[in-house]
Amino acid sequence: MLLPNSPTCLNDYIVSVNGCYTGGLPIPTSGYYLENLEGLTLDNVAAVSNSALISATQTITEKVNFAADIVEKRLKAVLNSRGIKLNTVGDKYSVCKVSDIVGVPVALNRGILVSKKWLNSMQSRIYVDAIKFKSSVDGPTTIYVTDYTGNVLWSEVTQAYANVEHTVFVKKHFAPDVILITWDNTNVAPFIYTCDYTSNCKPCENKYLNVQGWNGVTVGTNGYLGACVRLDCVDTNIICQFLDRLGMAVLYQSGVQILKEWVSPNNRLNLIKTHGNEWANVKILEWENASIEALDNEIDNIIQILETDKFCYNCKPRLRMYPMLPG
Repeated sequence: MLLPNSPTCLNDYIVSVNGCYTGGLPIPTSGYYLENLEGLTLDNVAAVSNSALISATQTITEKVNFAADIVEKRLKAVLNSRGIKLNTVGDKYSVCKVSDIVGVPVALNRGILVSKKWLNSMQSRIYVDAIKFKSSVDGPTTIYVTDYTGNVLWSEVTQAYANVEHTVFVKKHFAPDVILITWDNTNVAPFIYTCDYTSNCKPCENKYLNVQGWNGVTVGTNGYLGACVRLDCVDTNIICQFLDRLGMAVLYQSGVQILKEWVSPNNRLNLIKTHGNEWANVKILEWENASIEALDNEIDNIIQILETDKFCYNCKPRLRMYPMLPG
């Protein structure tokens, strides 16, 4: 089965020269085709494809995703052994304070805009812990977290009760640099929340997040809800940051994953099982070592890149001990 939630950066990362792709053969973003591995063809991949995957092309996609997952785990382990530590949890703080001023119902989603403030960090994420809102009338509504272009990242249908400040827990990370936290104001009369320096929101003093009110069209000092947010770092999909350096490591590991199907006692290719297992077992070891070597060759370059991300990474080299070899 395909890995769930495989990052989109792996789309067309490694492809087959003879694969069946919508819109024609894509150019592999890694620069590698599966056939760069001597002995692998679409035909023999098709022969070891199980019925659930339907096609050799889909099998290749699956194995590339699995291979990338393995390479990513190895990368994290090596970085950890080299003393590269991820700062995982930022400081949580409340943004925007409710006032005693009531707005009027409008057919717009209003709330706040949250953005990273002058931060260059690919592994940072905006974490929304909870959202607060208050209406002067009863009414149904929907709470949203969207990107700036309106794509819904999270939503929840709820009921507002008059003159009660409600809290809805989100507890999710969001990857975009800018997100909108809003609620549907059609059937409610929202209390206005102040989002300026007096509410520790703009410019958030020394915080890394910038929060402004959002009236459905533009930003301002008046918001229409409050939130508890923080800026975290995650190691999710860290491989996407270094795909231009890890193509060979993923290619060889993809070959390993395919050949493991080849030598599996459950595969359905009798000819290859009979005549090719010895070759496949040799190649599994060879390509496994080649994948590890390709990753190791890039580690120092990757570490240098990570060290430029002062927000998410600390470099604390560990004391290493080496055995004394007899002279």
